[in-house]
Amino acid sequence: MAHAKYLEYEKYKEYGGTLPVADFTMLEFKARKRIDYLTDSRIQNMESIPEAVELCMFSIMSVIGKAGVEAQITTPTVTSFSTDGYSESYGKALGAEDANKAVDDLIKSGLYGELDDEGTPLLYRGVKRPEGGVLYNENVRGNHYRI
Repeated sequence: MAHAKYLEYEKYKEYGGTLPVADFTMLEFKARKRIDYLTDSRIQNMESIPEAVELCMFSIMSVIGKAGVEAQITTPTVTSFSTDGYSESYGKALGAEDANKAVDDLIKSGLYGELDDEGTPLLYRGVKRPEGGVLYNENVRGNHYRI
């Protein structure tokens, strides 16, 4: 069963999300694709989305939303503020490389120990042993190669 979304907008709002639907849709897509990359799309084949995945999505979306040039323009980070003569200083937004590392770390910690419907850890990147005992190596795109 392929899932169109790993986190529905209503659930996002329940967790405390404040983005409008248009921004949510783009960030949900980016976060879902990153999780799919690191889990070999195992969640796509699950009967339902585990809560750990939904919470991981929520965390990832907050990091992605605060990274890059676009985030710096729309929501600049204030690093210092003075009221007497009114001055504000702005810091840099999280760069793409730092954001990717932060997202990967969130996925690895948030989904560690979580299993798919077949009992395989979501973060497992090894060799699958199908029925019949023939070993296949599975690459990132899900293609199987006989060993």
